[in-house]
Amino acid sequence: MNRPRRLAGPTLSRRRLLGIGAAVAASVSPLTRATVAGATSGGSPRSPLLAAQAAEALRPAIRPRADWAGGEQPVKGALVPEDDVRFLLVHHTASTNAYDADGVVGQIRGFYDFHTGPEKGWPDVAYNFFIDRFGTIWEGREGSVAGPVRGDATGGSQGFALLCSLIGNYAEEPVTAEQQASLSQLLAWLGATYAVDTTPGAMTSFVSRGSNKWPAGTEVSARTISGHRDMSTTSCPGDFAYDLLADDIPLRVSALREAAGAEPATSTTETPGTTADDGGPTSSATGDPAVSAADAAPATSESTVTPGDGADAATAATVDGVGPTDGGDDGLSTGLVVLGAVLGAFAAIGGVISRVWTGPDE
Repeated sequence: MNRPRRLAGPTLSRRRLLGIGAAVAASVSPLTRATVAGATSGGSPRSPLLAAQAAEALRPAIRPRADWAGGEQPVKGALVPEDDVRFLLVHHTASTNAYDADGVVGQIRGFYDFHTGPEKGWPDVAYNFFIDRFGTIWEGREGSVAGPVRGDATGGSQGFALLCSLIGNYAEEPVTAEQQASLSQLLAWLGATYAVDTTPGAMTSFVSRGSNKWPAGTEVSARTISGHRDMSTTSCPGDFAYDLLADDIPLRVSALREAAGAEPATSTTETPGTTADDGGPTSSATGDPAVSAADAAPATSESTVTPGDGADAATAATVDGVGPTDGGDDGLSTGLVVLGAVLGAFAAIGGVISRVWTGPDE
């Protein structure tokens, strides 16, 4: 019986073949191995897609900048991105509380005139977002809905934050129930979008870029939901608002994020690197009583809310888009597919090599 001719070259033993198999297995992407290990050992890696879907489910209704600015309040200078969001900073405007729904646009235009005028000289309103006493959320500094934009503040901006300002004076009156609900919704969305740990007591560290409280280069540790007075020498955002930031607001934010499947990320830490606020004159009026954390409810992400509709929006319990999600199955399946493909390819190659070098079995 004639045997098929072997190609010239050394014989590939089974031991050598197994050695090649081990080398191929060792070359599997470390990221893939880590994903599989995390998913099979009790970890819960979340894909970027799931995280983005959960964040979008938390997105509240936000009136765009054009709704208050029109074409009459343009940006007057360069705006820069905030490329490293570590925490969320709450302000108040230190202005009147005695405005009605129809007066909100006029209020924001007044802040614009003050902030971009000769006294401040900022390129746009200082804050990324405003929340009026009726619970309506407004985009402040241009581009803040689309991405992180660096803000400004009296006393200097130490950086690493997005700025949310309550319209009114909360040294004089309690924050309204509608404002508290909308502030919680806004912070939950921002926290999920920029992977900020907003659980009660969460802290972050950074090296200050400069304020009158934290000179540039100072190592700072801060709560991930802070008040302006934590970053500058000021009474802002007023005691009524500031007292909510220690526990009440973080609890409500965490409840909203958990309901949407947007678990808080671990806070970012590395080598830690009394005046009026930025608004106009102050005055007093009657405010609505505060509410407990259990009353927090996300607003819908599709509807546009007018100032008069703020109370209804604040109590709405509907969340558009994706509901609760389920952790790390995406990471596990992706890792197993890649691993299976690599091992399958190796098996096929091994079979071909075996037949070429040794011929068919006798």
